[in-house]
Amino acid sequence: MPSIESFPTKRGTVRFTEEYVYFQESFSGYLKSLYRDYWQRGTWWSSSALVAYAFAFPIGVWWVLSAVRDGNFLHIAAVGGLMLVLWGVNFARGFRSPDRIRLDTIEQVSATDGIKGLTRPRLVVRYTDGGTTYKRRVNLPSLYTSGGETVYEQAQEAFTERGF
Repeated sequence: MPSIESFPTKRGTVRFTEEYVYFQESFSGYLKSLYRDYWQRGTWWSSSALVAYAFAFPIGVWWVLSAVRDGNFLHIAAVGGLMLVLWGVNFARGFRSPDRIRLDTIEQVSATDGIKGLTRPRLVVRYTDGGTTYKRRVNLPSLYTSGGETVYEQAQEAFTERGF
C-alpha cells in the first residue's frame, strides 16, 4: 500500500485513489497556497512576495480598464493574442488539464527540479485517452517556500510507489 496519498501543488492538491489521480486545483486553492507558502513562513521577504502577488492582480485589472477607457485596444489585443498563441502552442504539444487521470492510462511521469529563482519544480504526466497520448503539467510549490524541496521529493515518491 502506498504511503503518500496526496501532496500540495502550486494551485491546490493532488490526491490518489485506487484507480485515479485527482488534480484539485482552483483560484481559491492558489490563494490558499500563496498564504500557506509565503505569509505563514514568517520571514519579511516571503511576506513581501505575498504582498507583491496581491498587488499584481489589481494593477493588471487597472491597466486593462485604463487601456479600454483610453481606447488603446491595440495593447489589449497584443497581450490577448500572445496569450492565445501560447495556449495554442501548449495545446498543439499535447498538454491538457484534466481533473483526473486513470492510473492504468499513465505511461510515464517525468520530474524537473526547477532552478531556484527562475523555474518551479514540476511533473509532466504522460497518459493515453482514446488512443491519443496527452500530457498533464503539475506545477509544485516554489523552491523558495519552506517545504518546496520536500514536496518535490514527496511528489516523485508518490508516483514511484505506484510504479511510475
